[in-house]
Amino acid sequence: MNKEGADRILEKYLAGQASAEETALIEHWYLSASDERKLTDEDSFEWLGEELWQGTKMRAGLTPAKKPVSKLWLRMVAAAAVILVMLWFYKDKLPGSNPELVIAINHAAPGHNQATLTFANGETIQLSGAKTGVVIDTDQLSYNDGSPVNTPAEPKTAATVVQLTAATPRGGTYQVTLPDGTQVWLNAASKLVFPSRFNGRERKVQLSGEAYFEVAKRGAHMPFIVVSKNQEVEVLGTHFNISSYPDENSMKTTLLEGRVLVKNTLSDEQHSIILKPGQQAVVGSGSGIKVTEADPELATAWKNGLFYFKDADLKTILRTFSRWYDIDVISTEFPGDRKFSGKLYRNMDAPQALQVLKLLDVELSLEKGRPKVPQKNIVKP
Repeated sequence: MNKEGADRILEKYLAGQASAEETALIEHWYLSASDERKLTDEDSFEWLGEELWQGTKMRAGLTPAKKPVSKLWLRMVAAAAVILVMLWFYKDKLPGSNPELVIAINHAAPGHNQATLTFANGETIQLSGAKTGVVIDTDQLSYNDGSPVNTPAEPKTAATVVQLTAATPRGGTYQVTLPDGTQVWLNAASKLVFPSRFNGRERKVQLSGEAYFEVAKRGAHMPFIVVSKNQEVEVLGTHFNISSYPDENSMKTTLLEGRVLVKNTLSDEQHSIILKPGQQAVVGSGSGIKVTEADPELATAWKNGLFYFKDADLKTILRTFSRWYDIDVISTEFPGDRKFSGKLYRNMDAPQALQVLKLLDVELSLEKGRPKVPQKNIVKP
């Protein structure tokens, strides 16, 4: 591809006429070229323009040329950078003061596969970060590629049932295949407690955090039950997502396929509702259950490698970022009337993701490493 060809693609992108492949190409250039640079800085636009131009030639297998970039090209790149970010992220136009944040970035890199598995005797092993998931079998533990998991030298028989705990830290994600074949994807800062073998009339697990479930069908005689904060979700065989973080005000169960029964266990009367595909149940601090039409893409974006916010306040966004990037908010001012919407790739590093907030008039001061203030002074968004 020559420079004229690159110009044409960018012109089509700005006019909203680019194909899916051309759009992906422009966005890939932008995301890979924006590492820790201020997107509103003119010099950065010049640098970005050079990167995009050289990127087109490298993609075509040509040797990058040391040519100056035209001003027209720079203006187009500047417009593309701004428009691209605003397509991904925007704020409402309600009046309000600009928040000022001090954020400590403990690990700049995005989250990756990491988890621990804790046994009934309290011993904990670190699961391989080079693997994507672990398979729980009554006789042995293995990764989902068939390789064995090194486990404690603890005698057990097929008849022995013990509790196991799979947990992801901030910045971690992992897949767990349960003894019945049910597949569970754990989001960051989540924990799943389950038996090494399902006996009896039910399959019951406990969840703290967020997970996506694809439940193996066993019939009405052996329902699958997920217990989380203030609720129980009972299914026979279905695909659904549960978000039940302790620091969130409500628990959300989103049904993609099948049917589930959601019970509010906070109330003595245990209010319950049966969800249909495309519905979401929200359980708060009250006794009721609110059912709304679900946005499956919004609920499962994390599993597909995206941040997706829709009319989210800054507190919600920072809680989400803190789980994935392991960041701490040292001091903050949160205007209550400011809402944000948009999408970002989760494989961006922390400075890149936080840079987007700067474009939305959020003042940020970034620090590296653990915060140099007492833990009690760290603000929990």
